[in-house]
Amino acid sequence: KADMDVEAFEDGFIAKIMIAEGESAPVGDVVAYIAAEESEIAEVAATAEGGGAAAAPAAEEPAAAAEAPAASAVPDCEFSQIDMPALSSTMKEGKVVSWLKSEGDTIEAGEAIMVVESDKADMDVEAFEDGILAAIITGEGESGAVGAPVALIASNEADVPALQAYAATLSGAPAPAAASAPA
Repeated sequence: KADMDVEAFEDGFIAKIMIAEGESAPVGDVVAYIAAEESEIAEVAATAEGGGAAAAPAAEEPAAAAEAPAASAVPDCEFSQIDMPALSSTMKEGKVVSWLKSEGDTIEAGEAIMVVESDKADMDVEAFEDGILAAIITGEGESGAVGAPVALIASNEADVPALQAYAATLSGAPAPAAASAPA
């Protein structure tokens, strides 16, 4: 394990810190709000304290927009999506050097599942949830933009075929051939 600095991707002013120094936060939780202009600090901080939508961080907006086109094809099952991580503040895309797990493998939270090459170094990327590696979207040697989906983790093995078909819509690859259902 290592401590890492997290750098802001947007210019601005810290308006409200949501997680105090030394505290833990679940992955994906907002840790601070940034105001674009110094004159907006009080407004952003007040909205953040009230839980208002106006204080939503700008970094979440591109992810929501990227998911919107495929929203109609999202399977009705429990799964998680692994996105290309930002391993440095200057990283815009990463290259999958290798997958340490294969499709169909069971994975555990905290287990290294792939190696990603950033603009600065190669790093292991860990799974954040237990499950089955249902679909690899970005193969070895391929690059993807930071935040782009690289794999899907199924909660249940029975959902793997549906997630593989969904993964094909995210990558642009043809959907796997439908297997005939047992009689």
